Amino acid sequence: MKIRWQRTLGVLAGLALLLVGAAVEPQHATAQKKPQTHQIKVNADGSFTPSVLRIRDGDTVEWQLNGRTNAIIPAVAEPTAGDCPSPRSFAPNDPNNFTGPMPFALSGVFTISPLERGYRVERWRCSFGRPLASAGNQVLCATGTPYGTMDSTWRDPNLTGVFIRLLWNDVHKAPGQFDFTLLDREIEKAVRNGKVYLLGFKAGSTGTPDWIFSTDANGRPRPNNGGGVTRLKLQDLGDDPTGRGGCGVPMDLGTPTDAMYQKHYFALLTKVAEHIRARSDWYRALAYLKPGGANLFTHENRLPKHCAPGCVCNPQVFAQNGYTPSGLLNFYQQQFALLVKQFPGKPMSYALIQDGFPLVNDSGGWETAKGNSSNGKQLPRGVAQTEAILELGQREHGNLFVVQHNGLMRQPPRGTCPNENEHPAKPPYARAGTGCPNRWVLEAGADGQTVTGFQDVNAQKVSNPADVASSLQNMLVNSDGVFLEIYEERFWEIQNTNGGVLPDGKTLGQWAELLHKRRQAFFPKLNDPFPKIHRHTLRRTNRSGAQTFYYYDPTSCGNGKPTFGTIIVEP
Repeated sequence: MKIRWQRTLGVLAGLALLLVGAAVEPQHATAQKKPQTHQIKVNADGSFTPSVLRIRDGDTVEWQLNGRTNAIIPAVAEPTAGDCPSPRSFAPNDPNNFTGPMPFALSGVFTISPLERGYRVERWRCSFGRPLASAGNQVLCATGTPYGTMDSTWRDPNLTGVFIRLLWNDVHKAPGQFDFTLLDREIEKAVRNGKVYLLGFKAGSTGTPDWIFSTDANGRPRPNNGGGVTRLKLQDLGDDPTGRGGCGVPMDLGTPTDAMYQKHYFALLTKVAEHIRARSDWYRALAYLKPGGANLFTHENRLPKHCAPGCVCNPQVFAQNGYTPSGLLNFYQQQFALLVKQFPGKPMSYALIQDGFPLVNDSGGWETAKGNSSNGKQLPRGVAQTEAILELGQREHGNLFVVQHNGLMRQPPRGTCPNENEHPAKPPYARAGTGCPNRWVLEAGADGQTVTGFQDVNAQKVSNPADVASSLQNMLVNSDGVFLEIYEERFWEIQNTNGGVLPDGKTLGQWAELLHKRRQAFFPKLNDPFPKIHRHTLRRTNRSGAQTFYYYDPTSCGNGKPTFGTIIVEP
């Protein structure tokens, strides 16, 4: 009996322990809550509901966006209601960097910023020069702010963004000296209007800083070798066979294969990246970087290449000063790697001219005026250097490398292009000069992984709303392109003619929507460029107590209303 009683006591004791454990377990579960998801509504006036949110470490916040222009930007400190706060810098490795939503490989319709004189609307006739476009009794004139996109363009809801074109020498004034006045002005307009921007810095005939050269304009040596770059006296007519004197425009350039040239151009890119990363609102709005530094007249990647009797033989000048195809490839390899490092998460858009580089071989020979090799050794095919650069970008950087061509034309007659309604486009491709979209862009996009886009040919050839509509149709039917850049004068003309409706019955905003849907269909693995929800999981990195974060939407701050929100991460 004694043994049986002891067993009974043991069973009762075990049950008691289970009951105690059951009573304690809910308290423990309460203390160790699972991460929660909290919603914040972004209101039409830029305020937030709730305006103050308390969460715990590891909880996720979802901002329910009111529209595509909304952005969530972390602030440095508690803002003053109605004032635009100071944004935090963009730090990609900060677990609490909740800047977003972050556009990636964006689709849509973009305008191209003017070089030198900007545009202004006047009545009947221009106070200076000839009209660039007209609509009713209004004319568009080159009398606006230098390098400035018009405020009406920035505000227009039909536009996705603007390609901000700047010259290297506009920004890089001397070694270590930079002037960001023009850049800041345009980026700030993009941010305030809920737009994105593309960005490129041109060298070439008008953009190369003179201070980079080791000699002055008269050939005299500069103190301490100046900027260390050899001054090359070149002359090229580009695509215009009626160039000045038949030989083209004189220009002083450096070769991009020169180590000092690379040092200076890469210093520009590095400093620009630091400047933009210092503001998370500016960094968020950046859509594409345009590789450059090897330029002729435009932001396209090309160099002087012509060699004709009685003219400067550009390939000879380059070859005798160290230019080689392998050196050019190395220049782009370094530049692409630098852009990926300095602009994390931001894709590049390489604007190609397929046969845009001088014919020089790696053993120092060049194409003579007679069309043969100066040293008897084989010269690269005209398109070989561009093809090598495209292959390099795709191979080393995947979907961070986007390919575009700046010469989209009106849609040619049906049946002209072999890739009509073939997506992704596959060989055979149409020959250059047929009016079909550039075959090298189509080849780049044939893998179904590379995003591609276009820019309309110059505003004299795509010269009216009907031409723009036709070029959009050309891209839609005969390519896999998801974005198009058009000149601002054409955009203004379209928006002020027939209520903004193109001859094809669509507005530019409707075309942009079509291109957004195409991008989602062609590249389903890429992030939605315009999500309805922006989410982020926050971590309490301050272990001494609660941690407070402030944020705002830059499209609605400064209007006298309480436009910032607060998140408190409890200990």
